[in-house]
Amino acid sequence: MIYYTKFKVPQLGRSFIIAGNSKGICYVALHGNEKKFLKELKDYLGDEATKSAIKLSGAVKQLLEYFSGKRKVFNLRVFLNGRTFRTKALVQLSKIKYGKTISYSELARRAGNKKAIRAAASACANNPIPIIIPCQRVIAKDGSLGGFGGGLNMKRKMLTMEKAI
Repeated sequence: MIYYTKFKVPQLGRSFIIAGNSKGICYVALHGNEKKFLKELKDYLGDEATKSAIKLSGAVKQLLEYFSGKRKVFNLRVFLNGRTFRTKALVQLSKIKYGKTISYSELARRAGNKKAIRAAASACANNPIPIIIPCQRVIAKDGSLGGFGGGLNMKRKMLTMEKAI
């Protein structure tokens, strides 16, 4: 069973939706559109979800602490669907420390294929658990921000908060 809840991040003035199952957090949507979220989740995991704020209260608390500058490390189990290069890249993303950034090419190298820079960028773009798996900490080799599913303004705010840029 997958549970989800919607919550507001005051520092950004926007709502997110988070989902989890018995294995851990499995999806974070950087928008508050429940209909869109439920379709994304079904496409990703092929399962229905039930709304339950109580089941995800600990994860929501940790995300809110992050955005208020009180949390640097998440203490949450995550569930990734798959065993591809993308999953390897996401595992490597999770190892990037608060306040640090790496390039897409470095992410490709760490994930085991230094030539797979586009695949590493795609893993970031399709990260099902952004922020908790910190794809915002990956930037272009020239120091520009690259992309981010929540928009470049949000990425800039998070990196500035972490003092990574």
